[in-house]
Amino acid sequence: MKIIDSRVRLRTETMLKAWTTELKPYYRDYIGLYKMKSRLSVLPVGEFIEHAAARGIVKMVACGLTREESGHVLELSKKHAALIPVCGVTIENGIRYAMRDIQHYFEAGAAAVQVLPYLGKLDVHDRQLYPLYGLCELMKKPVIVHGSIHFWRSSTMWHGQPQYFDEIAVDFPELKLIVSHGGNGFGPPMLAVAQRHPNIYLEFSALNPTYMAPEFLYAANTYLRRKCLFGTDYPLVDFDVAIERWKKVLRKDVAESFFHDNILDALYGEPQGL
Repeated sequence: MKIIDSRVRLRTETMLKAWTTELKPYYRDYIGLYKMKSRLSVLPVGEFIEHAAARGIVKMVACGLTREESGHVLELSKKHAALIPVCGVTIENGIRYAMRDIQHYFEAGAAAVQVLPYLGKLDVHDRQLYPLYGLCELMKKPVIVHGSIHFWRSSTMWHGQPQYFDEIAVDFPELKLIVSHGGNGFGPPMLAVAQRHPNIYLEFSALNPTYMAPEFLYAANTYLRRKCLFGTDYPLVDFDVAIERWKKVLRKDVAESFFHDNILDALYGEPQGL
C-alpha cells in the first residue's frame, strides 16, 4: 500500500535548528515526551526520502513554520517530487505582511499554509486571523490549523476548541480547513464539527491511537472515513511506529483512504460550497 504522510519536518540543518541550537520553550517538553533524540541528527533529504520509501511512504507533506523554514521546504520540493511543501504564516509582524506571505507561498508552489495560533496566544477564530482565512478561501487553498492539546504550558490548550472551528467554517463556507492533530484532547465535539462541515478534515499526526478516545477510531473507520488523514509529525513519531499502530485499528476497507487518498482530497480536491 502506498502511503502519504500528511505532516513531517525534515532532518536538515535548517529544520533542526528549532530543536537543537535555538530551542524554543514550546518545543522543550516534546523531545523527552516523544523520545526524539535519536531522530534529531542531520539526515540528507535524499536519504530521508529513501528511509520513508522503505516504509511505503511515497510522498510526505513537508511543513515549515518560519519564513526561513518555509522557503527551505519550497526549494527542496522543486528538487524532490516526494515532498509536498506547506508554509507557515504568522501575524506577529502584521496582517498585511502575512497576507503577502500567503500569496507568495502559493505562487511559489505551496499546497497549503499552516497557522499555529496558540504560539501567539490567540484563539483559532480570533478576528485578526480572518483576513488570512478569507484570502485562502478566495484562492481556493487549504489552511492547516493547530486544533488539539499541546504541551507548551505557557499558553492554554483552549485556543483550538472545536466550537471555534465551527465558527470559522460558518463564516468561510468554502475554506478547506485541516485540523492538525485532529482535535485530540477535546473529545467528540470535534467529530461533530467535521461531520457537519464538508471542508473540514482531521489530521491525526503525532497521536497514538491506543490512547485516543474510542469515538475517534470509530469515526475514522465509518462516518468520517473520507475526512481523516494519516500523519506522523516526524521526528515526533517514527514512521514504523506510527504506521503499525494505525494498521492495527483501521478496517481494511478504509486503510487506503486514511493512508493515501484523503490527504490528496484535502489538499487538491475542489472545496464544497453551500
